[in-house]
Amino acid sequence: MPRKEWQKQLADASRALKEFRREGFEKIDVSGGDPLEFSGLPAFIREARRLGFRWIRVSTNGVRLADKAFARRLQASGVDAFRIPLYGADHNVHDKVTRAAGSFQATVRGIKNIKSSGASQVLLTSLLLQQTKSVLEDTFDLMYALGCDDLYFAPAFVSNDDYSYYVPQKFQGHYWRRLLRHALRLRRPVRFCDVPFCVLGFDTDLTDNMQKPAFLGSYFQPSGGQKTAVPDLPRYRRKIKVKICAHCAAAGKCDGFLVNDILRYGIGNLKPVRPDKRALAL
Repeated sequence: MPRKEWQKQLADASRALKEFRREGFEKIDVSGGDPLEFSGLPAFIREARRLGFRWIRVSTNGVRLADKAFARRLQASGVDAFRIPLYGADHNVHDKVTRAAGSFQATVRGIKNIKSSGASQVLLTSLLLQQTKSVLEDTFDLMYALGCDDLYFAPAFVSNDDYSYYVPQKFQGHYWRRLLRHALRLRRPVRFCDVPFCVLGFDTDLTDNMQKPAFLGSYFQPSGGQKTAVPDLPRYRRKIKVKICAHCAAAGKCDGFLVNDILRYGIGNLKPVRPDKRALAL
């Protein structure tokens, strides 16, 4: 990207940072596409520090972090943490999901580069997909082998009506419970995001299904076709509660089901969580 172009983008982003600070925010996550493709990212991070942000995370596929010199420069600019997705324990699954040959090898090398310096934390994430449903435990093991500081697993959000890779929520419980049993055997923590409690089958501290939408600022709103009445919440992330939710012991801390999922697949045999069905966090 020409220097003049990224400098203009940096000026726009700087205005957004100032808006965030006026709103009182002190933590930011830099995401969207892959921020590492933006030539002005180190300068953007430094500007965020100058404006008083005390915690900065960058969400990236991690591929460019395979360049150790680049990874070090980015860390030196003031990144506290990186959030990086890992879709399998080898290239056969990961590269199939990303549709980019060599991406697994580059991502793993990038994670190792970040961890070797000790200057930034690494949060690893993974999605339940048709391609990944049989290798969740292997992915979990690799995450710990790479020394991640935190991790979580989540279902996919479908934004383009392509459900070929999607696992409906009514069928997800089998895979989540299998992963949880694996983690319990190893006595290693695991977290789930955007997974309804009834999908897991019990009340637990291990899942968060009340994720608040990120505040994007007036400069970076979702596209018009994805807007909802809730600020910064695109349509494919909308959730609703159905009849069984009224009888669920976890109803007070669960936002229900993805609208797109329920309208397309229904709830199947899912049942409300009973008060006596509880699993404690590790």
